[in-house]
Amino acid sequence: MNNSAARYLMNLNELPFSQVSVHDIASTLDSTGHMTTSTDLCGFFLCLQGTADVSINDHTFHIQRGDVYFYTPSTFLYVESHSNDLEGIAVKCNLNFVLPLMENVIDGRLIMLMREKPCVTLTDVQQKSTEQLITTLRMRQAMLGNLRSTKEENKVLSELVLSLAQAVFYELLYYYTSQNKLGSTQPDARDHVFHTFIFSLFKNYKREREVAFYAEEQQLSPRYFSSIVKEKSGHSALHWIVLVVISAARQQLRNTNKTIKEIALDFNFPTQSFFGKYFKQYVGVGPKEYRLNERNIETGK
Repeated sequence: MNNSAARYLMNLNELPFSQVSVHDIASTLDSTGHMTTSTDLCGFFLCLQGTADVSINDHTFHIQRGDVYFYTPSTFLYVESHSNDLEGIAVKCNLNFVLPLMENVIDGRLIMLMREKPCVTLTDVQQKSTEQLITTLRMRQAMLGNLRSTKEENKVLSELVLSLAQAVFYELLYYYTSQNKLGSTQPDARDHVFHTFIFSLFKNYKREREVAFYAEEQQLSPRYFSSIVKEKSGHSALHWIVLVVISAARQQLRNTNKTIKEIALDFNFPTQSFFGKYFKQYVGVGPKEYRLNERNIETGK
């Protein structure tokens, strides 16, 4: 492999985002039609043609032309059905690429809202504008793959591609925020604390369930950290931790055939019994009974 080819591959591998086709997405679904996104990836899907009925974190959405679906880390996705002519643009981003972009422009509460309400519908003009940006991004990515480019050209093109990716991200974020307003309060240092906590929680909830861990990440005492989270979100840090852990555990129990022991290990509980007690504490029933109840509901028993 010549030096130009090596530089090209290095540049592509270092890009913090990638575009995938609908067929690529379909290939990642398991035999039941389920998929859980990575803890360090997020992104969006813009529907250009066709329809799909998708269950996202227990809520069903009918996606059609012009709809944009945003997914946050560790989103549980179930494709209930889709038309044969479904087409769209899917982009996945590294969390470390997205976090700095969002940090100064949106409230941390909006991130949680996006998890619960992930879809917005674009107007024809908005969709056309977004498609044009993405087309330009694709063209520049193709130029980045030109093996005759010099080192300096590749460096400039890499920065250009990153800038265009940021533009696409901000364009869609603008459309989302214009349809989901939370108020016009000016972000401050405490917003940054909550914002950082939520993203860290998405990445670490399977390993860390103690408030002290997330407080220490930001060099704050657990008590002070919790007071900031409570002030900014209306809920304690423990509430958010339990919400994400239990929500994910419920989805595993309801939508997969993993054993309870396997789920307990996946969530880093020391024993199946410990997981059962934790789950029952917040749900009211143990994981075995919860799974049985949910499956009885599905079958109409």
